[in-house]
Amino acid sequence: MFSLDDFGKLQFLEGRWKGQSADGKDFYEEYDRPDQRTFRSRRFNSEAFTDHSDGSTISFLDGEVLSTWGEFTWRASEIGAAHASFAPVQAATQFTWRRIDDRTLEAHQRWSTDGGEEQQHTIRMTKVIQIG
Repeated sequence: MFSLDDFGKLQFLEGRWKGQSADGKDFYEEYDRPDQRTFRSRRFNSEAFTDHSDGSTISFLDGEVLSTWGEFTWRASEIGAAHASFAPVQAATQFTWRRIDDRTLEAHQRWSTDGGEEQQHTIRMTKVIQIG
């Protein structure tokens, strides 16, 4: 069970970020908090941050923190001042966000293949600084 204060620790996600997907393509994500019980993620194809192509939400409800992306859902298992781990509810992966420093964020995913072999992938994102 988490408190609303615990949920607020996810503020380290807020901002605009640039990352590189597993296939080597750049992507841009923006995390914001439209209300006290919701964080929102939107993915963009360019650094202009217009016309988002994908998105997800992280919600606080009755002591649970749930991340939802399309048909997939994860439940927070741990939230700290600079990290958050999520276990699958209706998904094949688990993931952890970790704030490395003020300008760097990592997303680490783990999953098992059909044969039971553990796989993992880490994406490092850099904060996009707004000028003007």
